[in-house]
Amino acid sequence: MKPKYEKNDISYQDETWFENEKRNIFDIRNQHRELMSQKYYQVSTNDPDTYFEVTFRPNMLASPPRLVKRHSQPIKGRPPEGMKPAPTGMPFLKL
Repeated sequence: MKPKYEKNDISYQDETWFENEKRNIFDIRNQHRELMSQKYYQVSTNDPDTYFEVTFRPNMLASPPRLVKRHSQPIKGRPPEGMKPAPTGMPFLKL
C-alpha cells in the first residue's frame, strides 16, 4: 500500500505530471528487478580461470538510490552454462 503524498505547490505546479510521477521507496525497489533476481559472473582480471558470482542489491540510503554489485569469493574454474556475464559500463546503476 502506497502512503499518501502531500503535494508541494511550489515544486509541482502541473497537476497531471504530479499524479503520473508520484514515486516512493517501494517503486524504487521494483526498478531493475530483473538484475536483482539473478546471479551473474565476472571473470577475474588476474587469473582467467577464476570467476566471481555477482549479485545486485539495492542501496536505498545512498544519494541517489542505486544498485550495488556484490561479489562472491573467487571461484576456480569456468562459469556454469547459462549464467550471463555481469553488465558493465557503470560502477553502479541509478534507480
